Amino acid sequence: MTTNTISVRDTSLVQIRLVEVHDTGHITVNARHFSLKSGATIDITSSLYEGTNIVTFFVSTDSIKDDPSRLLTGKHEWLGRFEVYIDGEISGSYSKRGAYLIGGKENVIATVEVNVTKDVSKPTAIQLINQLQRVQGMTDADKADFVRSHPHIIFKNGVTIHTWKNHLGVDHVFIADYSGKCVYGGYVGWLSTGQKA
Repeated sequence: MTTNTISVRDTSLVQIRLVEVHDTGHITVNARHFSLKSGATIDITSSLYEGTNIVTFFVSTDSIKDDPSRLLTGKHEWLGRFEVYIDGEISGSYSKRGAYLIGGKENVIATVEVNVTKDVSKPTAIQLINQLQRVQGMTDADKADFVRSHPHIIFKNGVTIHTWKNHLGVDHVFIADYSGKCVYGGYVGWLSTGQKA
């Protein structure tokens, strides 16, 4: 069976819709199991993690022994059709049909790899602050100096990195949230090399 691949950002909304099914349909997302009814849509975003995720679509059929009326009604086929939506737009449709077996069976409709990557174009203010605070020697700056700074990088979500060099030549960096409010300021202070002259 061919595995399909879909790539999404970690900020994307990923939904699965069971469009049509005879008898029952379900999916697995990594190790999690979700039952679905025909026409139902489920949000699987919280079950995805960064990297490769495996999503498998199944149709389970009852045994003809358990439902002999199928022989009389002419319903000799099972079918399943699933759709994948990314941020509200259809990204893929997967369907399959087959003949009922005497004992019933679990049928795999498709397996999809969902590759989740970080959306670096929209970092949160907290993510940027955490990165700055990991810089060796980073010292908190007076946020009052924010008014002297100039925008250096503006991200798609409105978060902005501002910079300013004081009269001593020390570079300062400030993080502003989407509303323009300064939420962090810092500069790299003196670093001791541990060497003596």
